Amino acid sequence: MKSDLNHKMNPQVPKKIRRFKNRQIRYDRILIALLGLVLILILFITGISGCLGKKKESLESKMTDNITFSSTSTTQKQVYMNVSLETKKIHSGNLILVNEAHPCCFDQQAIAENLSEDINFVTIKSILDAKNTSLKPYTASDWEVGLDTNAARAMDKWFTDFYQATQHHDLRMIGGYKPDSADLDFQTGRTITVGIFPETGSSYAYKPEGDYAWLQEHAAEYGFVLRYPEDKADYFDDTITERRTATFRYVGIPVALYMKEHNLCLEEFIQEIKRYTLENMLVVANGEKIYYLYYIPADMSSEITTFQVPDDRNYYEVSGNNIDGFIVVIHQQ
Repeated sequence: MKSDLNHKMNPQVPKKIRRFKNRQIRYDRILIALLGLVLILILFITGISGCLGKKKESLESKMTDNITFSSTSTTQKQVYMNVSLETKKIHSGNLILVNEAHPCCFDQQAIAENLSEDINFVTIKSILDAKNTSLKPYTASDWEVGLDTNAARAMDKWFTDFYQATQHHDLRMIGGYKPDSADLDFQTGRTITVGIFPETGSSYAYKPEGDYAWLQEHAAEYGFVLRYPEDKADYFDDTITERRTATFRYVGIPVALYMKEHNLCLEEFIQEIKRYTLENMLVVANGEKIYYLYYIPADMSSEITTFQVPDDRNYYEVSGNNIDGFIVVIHQQ
C-alpha cells in the first residue's frame, strides 16, 4: 500500500520542476525581448537625431549662402552673426581718416540731393528753430552751416548742456560740412569749428579758458574730440585748419572717451584699434554702459567683406577707416 502511494506521488515532483523551469524560460525570453526592444528604440532615436542634425546643418549652410545674416556657434559656445558689407564702405562712417593721402570719397551730388548714405545733412538753424525759447543756447554762423544728423544732434546736446552749466549762450558754430573745404576733414560732415561771439566785445576762436574750458573737458561725453591737438603736430599734413583749439571731430562716445583717456589723436587711434580683434576686443565702460570695439581688415580682393559680430548684443555700428578696414563698435544692452 505504501509502495503504491509513493509510486502515485513521485511522478508529481518532476511535473512541478518542469513547470518552474518552463516559467523561468518564459521570463528569460521576455527579458531578452524587452532588452531587444530597448536597443532597437535607442538605435531608432539616434538615427533620427543624426538625420535632423544633418538637415539642420544643410539648412544653416543655405541660410549663410543666401542671407546677409546667419548664426554660427564656436567652441566657446559664443554665438556670432555673419555680417557682409561692400568693401568700398571702408570710405564711410564716423571714423574715417581724411587727409591728403586718404581723401574723402563721398558723392557730393548725392549729399546735395539728400540721397547720400554717407551724410544725412541737417542745418544747425533747423535744430535751433525747433527750440521753443526766444533765447537760444548757442548760434550758427549762417543758414546753411550743418553736419551729418548724428553729429549735429550730439553737438546740439553738448552746446545746450554747456549753456545750462555756465549760462553762457555766446557759442557759435562757425564751420561745418563743406564739400570744397581746403581742410579736408570738413568734407566728412562730422567736423566743426567753434567761435565765441559775446554780446559786447570782439568775437574770437574758441579756447578752453575759464568757464569755456567746460566745453573741451566734457567733449568726449558727447562723442567729440579735439581734431588737431597741438602736441600731435607730427601726425597732420598741411591741409589742416589753423584753429587747432577750436576744431572738433565727432567720432562717437566710446571712441572719444578712449582717445581722451589715452591722449590720442584720430590718426593714432586708427593704428591703435588694429591691435584688437573679435577674440580680443577693446572694452570701454561709461557708467553702466559698456562698449566693445575691434578692427576688421577689409577683403580688398573682393567687392564684399564678411566678418562676425557677437549675437548676444542688441546693437552695433560699423565704420570704415578710409584706408584698409572696418571698426566695429558694439553697444552692450
